[in-house]
Amino acid sequence: MGKMDNGLTGGFRGKLGTLVGAKMNGQYIVRNAPKKGGRQPTLAQLNHRQKFRLVSKFLRPINKVIKRFFDPDTEAKSKLNVALAYHLKEAVKQVEGEYVIDLEKVVITKGILLTIFVDQVLLENKEFTITWSANPLFNRIGATDALTLILYQKSTKSLFVFENVAKRDAMEFKFQLPGSFEDTGYALWGLC
Repeated sequence: MGKMDNGLTGGFRGKLGTLVGAKMNGQYIVRNAPKKGGRQPTLAQLNHRQKFRLVSKFLRPINKVIKRFFDPDTEAKSKLNVALAYHLKEAVKQVEGEYVIDLEKVVITKGILLTIFVDQVLLENKEFTITWSANPLFNRIGATDALTLILYQKSTKSLFVFENVAKRDAMEFKFQLPGSFEDTGYALWGLC
């Protein structure tokens, strides 16, 4: 089913018969729907599909954050496409024959952001406490920037996003984790 945005004279998105409409870089394009091939996919194609599915599923909960903070080197690609391409190439590894996200290589932001220095992260009774200090190079610049935290629970492969939870100059933030969260290992990213 296609969706028309501006009536009969506007472009459309979706499938309409044998046509597929899409909006790319602010312009509508129409093309023929792809035909299913009769050949079996190669092992390399199956592996790429598996990695693509893994990275897409990992990034989906943080798409909004990526759209705000991931600056592509080129205007030709969207921020999400650049982030997807990076993670496919750099942040996927194979462990015991299965593809997994390499959390040490995950990049949530790309571009210039004022940094904070995390001093301590504590987890007690499902309450996180994070303390940080300001980057002395930037002094009081950005003191009121809002902190966004992204928490990844390794066992369930769940992402929790906490947006605009504290100001940069607060130097500490405490938050209660959802009841479903279990401390079986986690990764944490903080953005200001």
